[in-house]
Amino acid sequence: MSNKSDQIGLFDPLLSAIGPRGSHKYFQGGYKVWPDSERVAQANVRIMAIGNSTSLWPDAAWSLHLGQSLADKGVKVAIYNGAGKGNTSSQEVLRVLRDTPAIKPNIIVSLSGICDIGYLLNAKKYPFSHKYSRRVMSHAKEEGVISEVNYGFPDDRSPAQIWCYNQRMKKILAEEQGARAITILQPVQGFGSYPQSADEKLHFSQKAPVILKAADKPYSECVKEFYTEVLDMIRKNPELYGDFIDFTDVFADCPGAYRDHRHQSQVGVEYLAKEIESIVMAQIKSLGLAK
Repeated sequence: MSNKSDQIGLFDPLLSAIGPRGSHKYFQGGYKVWPDSERVAQANVRIMAIGNSTSLWPDAAWSLHLGQSLADKGVKVAIYNGAGKGNTSSQEVLRVLRDTPAIKPNIIVSLSGICDIGYLLNAKKYPFSHKYSRRVMSHAKEEGVISEVNYGFPDDRSPAQIWCYNQRMKKILAEEQGARAITILQPVQGFGSYPQSADEKLHFSQKAPVILKAADKPYSECVKEFYTEVLDMIRKNPELYGDFIDFTDVFADCPGAYRDHRHQSQVGVEYLAKEIESIVMAQIKSLGLAK
């Protein structure tokens, strides 16, 4: 079971890998919370940020920059960052189902998409069976702790269909708890408009031909297939998915936004925070929380 090149780290039995505490001081229930317990208690705007490694603190802390910028504008805000390594839309919807009743966020923001492509992390036909959870279960089976593992009834939907469905369910669950859900289809190299540098072109060229085994297609093809289908579903079903926000072209005027084929550089992180802030601020005003 051991795979030192791809350590799981902090493990949540329901969600698979989640963000570890690291050096962050205020850590509760798998969430890095900002700014501190006293000011969090006084906050009238609670923002829950979820997603994958492109939202992890400290390297991808766009939600922390967002919180700091809102606070500078006089908003009494608390940020609960629950992003997890390799988290897909399946982990996101489970987070909202499980954690929103306790956190009671006003707004939930997810930067999402890339981890759902081509059965990269979730098993083909089993969208709630994550790669890291399967690794743990395989070890438990090898050790005789369990005899068999079941991951639910086989599901033939495409990754894009599953992503859209999970995001729709996340919104419904959020609204049931009195929260607004903001779903952002995240930017990634290999799709959308972006002025790649030489280093960025190299990063992507090294990843593009890698075959994703479950999909039996190259990474670059899986990216294009997933994003094209998601955007097509949004266009054809605005009553269901019309509030999803397409960020695939967000870096069109932001060179140097990536540090590898999918993760943002500090330039990209700060740019994301700025772009997301305007969306969040509109929701804060709509909810009557602006002071």
